[in-house]
Amino acid sequence: MSQETAGKDYLTMDDVVLDDKAVLVRVDFNSPMDDNGNILDDRKIKSHLPTLQSLEHSKVVLISHQGRPGDEDYTTLEAHAKLATKLLGREVIYEDDIFSSCAKNAIKSLARGEVLLLENTRFNAEEITKLIPEEQAKSQMVKKLHPLFDLFINDAFSVSHRSQCSVVGFTLVLPSVAGILMNKEITGLDKAVKCHEHPSIFVLGGAKANDSIKAISNILKRDGADKILTTGVVATVFMMAMGVDVGEVNRKFIEDEKYMNQVPIASTLLKEYSDKIVVPEDVALNNGGERQEVKLDKIKGDLPIADIGRETIENYSRYLKEAKLCVFHGPTGIFELDKFRLGTDELLKAATQASYSVAGGGHTLDAIDQLGLESKFSHISMGGGASIAYLSGEPLPGITALKNYASRSSKG
Repeated sequence: MSQETAGKDYLTMDDVVLDDKAVLVRVDFNSPMDDNGNILDDRKIKSHLPTLQSLEHSKVVLISHQGRPGDEDYTTLEAHAKLATKLLGREVIYEDDIFSSCAKNAIKSLARGEVLLLENTRFNAEEITKLIPEEQAKSQMVKKLHPLFDLFINDAFSVSHRSQCSVVGFTLVLPSVAGILMNKEITGLDKAVKCHEHPSIFVLGGAKANDSIKAISNILKRDGADKILTTGVVATVFMMAMGVDVGEVNRKFIEDEKYMNQVPIASTLLKEYSDKIVVPEDVALNNGGERQEVKLDKIKGDLPIADIGRETIENYSRYLKEAKLCVFHGPTGIFELDKFRLGTDELLKAATQASYSVAGGGHTLDAIDQLGLESKFSHISMGGGASIAYLSGEPLPGITALKNYASRSSKG
C-alpha cells in the first residue's frame, strides 16, 4: 500500500498496476451547454486531467452522463470528446453507443495510450434506476462491458451520491480504485468532516433548500458545527419557520419549488438548535432592479428577496473571519445580478480568512472564479450535491462501493 493510501479504507491508483491495462474510468463531464450544443464551462472536464494524464500508458475508456431525460442539455457526448481532446492534448475518440457490438469492438481495438469516450450513460434506461450495487452489477451495461477491462476507476466524486450502475455496479466485478480527483475530494472534505477545532462555521444557501436543510439536520445531529449561517432560499424557509411574513411573491416561490414541506422541518430544527442556526437580520429586495435593504418585519409582499442585507453580511463575516473551519455552499442570493452579489462576494472573501476553508456547489465556484479567490480556499469541491451530502456525514454509495471492494480484496 502506498504512503498516500496509508490509513485510507479505499484503494487509489497508486495501489495498482496501470501500464498496459484496459481501464474503465467513470468521470463526470456533465457541463452547462448552450442551445447550439457548445460547452459553456470546461471546469468539470479539466478537473479529471490529472487522472487521465496518469493513464497515458493504459488503454482508457471513459463513461459519463450529460443532463437528465427531458432536460434541454440531455444530449450526446460528442462535444465533450472534442473539448477533452483539446484539453488533454491527445485524441479522445468518441463512440456513439455504450455497449453495442460497435462499442465493444471499439474498446477491443484500443491501443496503449488511446482514450475512448462512450455515449451518455443516461441514454441507457438502467442508469437512472436506484438499485443496490449487487443489483446494478447484473445490469446489461456492467455485464457486457466488464469482461473487456482489467480495472475500474471512479474519478466522479460529484455523482457518487447516486447508486447507479456506472457508479457502483463495476465495483463488484472489477478491481476498483479511486481516481486522483476522487481521492483529492475525499481527503479535502475529510479534513472538514473530522475537524475538531472550533469555531466550525457552515454557510448554507443557494436554491436547493431541501438538500441544504437535510444537511443542516445531519450536521447538527453529529455536532459538526458551532454555527450554521443560513442564506438564499434556505434562509427564506427558516424565516417562514420563525413566523416571518416573507411576502406573497417569496411565499409563492417556496410553494412553486415544492419547499413548503421544509418549513415544519426548519421549525423543529430551530426549536432544537436555536443557539446554532443563524437567520439573516435583514435582506435585500429586488425593487425594479434596484437593491432595497429592509429588516425582516419590513419585507414587502410583491418584491422578491434577492440577497442578504448589509447588517447580516457584517455579522456573518465576523463569524467567518474567526472560524477554524468554514464550509461555504451556495450563493447568498441572485449573485448573477450585479446589485445582488454583495452578500456572496463579501462572505466568500471572509471565508478565505478561516484556518481551513471549503467551498462547493456550481454557482459558488462561479462566484469564486469571478473574484479570483480559488487559490485562497483550502479545498474547492466540484461535488455540488455530493459534497453537501458528504459534509453532512451521509455515506455516498460510490465511495462506499470502493471501500467495500478494498475490504473484500484485503481479505481475499
